[in-house]
Amino acid sequence: MSEVQKEQTDDSHDIELTPFTLFRYVASIALLIFSIIIVCALIFTGNTRVASETHPAVALIVCIVAIVWLSMIEGQQASLVGLPPVDPDLYKDSHPMTYKNAALAFKGDNLDRYLMGRQFMVLLVVFVINQCAGPLDPTVDVLGLPDGVKLVFLDIGLGMIIFTCILGQLTTQVNASHCMIDFINNYFALFTLYVAMTVEFSGVM
Repeated sequence: MSEVQKEQTDDSHDIELTPFTLFRYVASIALLIFSIIIVCALIFTGNTRVASETHPAVALIVCIVAIVWLSMIEGQQASLVGLPPVDPDLYKDSHPMTYKNAALAFKGDNLDRYLMGRQFMVLLVVFVINQCAGPLDPTVDVLGLPDGVKLVFLDIGLGMIIFTCILGQLTTQVNASHCMIDFINNYFALFTLYVAMTVEFSGVM
């Protein structure tokens, strides 16, 4: 690939920072930060199922672990679906764990089995997140916020949607689609792959 072609390829991923684009970025980050704050505050009021039945710290830790695992589940899908056209010999030595992931996923119908199993995993992990961070009573005071704000972010669930989608799904999917080989070059990805295939093998999905 010539230098001109490389520059054109790099430029194709650049986004022009117009005032409207900057506003969108700032608004998105502000909503995410606010959603994280309100969800964490809700957990420490003990107004979620896991927090009320155990301890708010337990609910927060489980929620974080679930979000991290969801990010791997979603990102791994983007990586494995995009990697088949890439020659495995190109990353066999530089990314050995990616090679192991690909060797297992691309053997026979394992990729289809993984995709079915990971769908159940997404449902399960999102359910766990909802149990840890979803409000039992959306009218309970949280940070002294007005009822209208609590209605939108807690009762309707906009806060949880932003919190879960941005942290656990959309961001990691975009990152993994651009860094497919790097994203799954770890044992966590291999473990997730085995779990997804085990779920499919069990007949649940």
